Amino acid sequence: MSTGLQGLLTIVAIVAVSPFVARLFGGRLPTVALLMLGGIAVGPSGLAWLQQDPAIDLFSKIGLGLIFALIGLNIDQKTLGGTPGKLGALGWLATIMVGVLLVSILPLGGGLRPVALVVALSSTALSTLLVILRESGEWDSPLGRLLLSAGTWGQLGPVLAVALLMGSTDPITTVLSVALVVVVAWLLALVPVRMGQTSCWYWLESVAGSASASPMQLLYLLVVGLIALSVVLGVDILMGAVLAGLVMRRFIAQPDISPAFKQLEASAYGLFVPLFFVVAGSRLDLASVAAHPWGPLICLIGILLMRGLPQWLLYRQALPDPIERLRFSLLVSQSLNLPIVVAYLEVQAGLMSPQVGAALVGGSLLSVLLLPALAMAMKR
Repeated sequence: MSTGLQGLLTIVAIVAVSPFVARLFGGRLPTVALLMLGGIAVGPSGLAWLQQDPAIDLFSKIGLGLIFALIGLNIDQKTLGGTPGKLGALGWLATIMVGVLLVSILPLGGGLRPVALVVALSSTALSTLLVILRESGEWDSPLGRLLLSAGTWGQLGPVLAVALLMGSTDPITTVLSVALVVVVAWLLALVPVRMGQTSCWYWLESVAGSASASPMQLLYLLVVGLIALSVVLGVDILMGAVLAGLVMRRFIAQPDISPAFKQLEASAYGLFVPLFFVVAGSRLDLASVAAHPWGPLICLIGILLMRGLPQWLLYRQALPDPIERLRFSLLVSQSLNLPIVVAYLEVQAGLMSPQVGAALVGGSLLSVLLLPALAMAMKR
């Protein structure tokens, strides 16, 4: 059996088993964490069943692009506005400012780009947050509405920052290219606005139906076209992917309950997205973690200082109850996908040492394992 086929079978086995293992823990252990742990177990630092392979690397890149597209697709633009939205935006900007201050005064040493570390630690694990709010019954509560807006900004801001971070090294070229891609995406998003979202979706269904196709196939063309434009202009495909997801949401009628939306999520999370996290876990250097065991804990403290502390101070009027405000700060501080993505991309590019990458991933895993549990334990 070839190395690539053996690796792919190993990945598929981990992807298939992880949801069942998550159920054994009552949902307290995120599936993403299990995928990462599975990747560590079968990677070069573990059993060495999964080695680098061009085909697997390609599937991993597809999964990474889908992660960003799905982030854009899941962002409800209503949560970006109003008082909760303004507070969420200010909260994320305050996080960035505190992060810049910390990396300026602390002796970080080499092996990383400070801006990459700040962006990674400024994010919120929105997908995990949504599950927690649904399970706790706090979705429509004042705390829940504030969390949704803060979590959305904590996802969108870092995603766009990461896409810019991975772009051209020429700032002027990057800004102009990004501006052009954003303008094209904005013009595309105006189509369902002018036609009416429901009317536009029915029109897509009628056009697709006449060709024995699905309206999602037409939207895939839109997504690929926007990503291709990003590549041509020298903008990182992650920017094209997240903008494509935002535009696609405008075309889909009732996206949160649309069967087409669920179908797209199921196809992405069925293989490519979990495959990325398994591969990312396999690239984690366990020797680096063993040599610097305090690294993940230091990273977790950094997350709380950067993300949690500014929210505690900013939301004093919106959440006067100190316990509720502490719960809010803890839940907003949990971060998983973005630190893993940043660590993976930066280490692969040689811009971050394996030791720092391992600490960043370890700290993010600790944040989703410990902070939500602590916040739920304080619920009245």
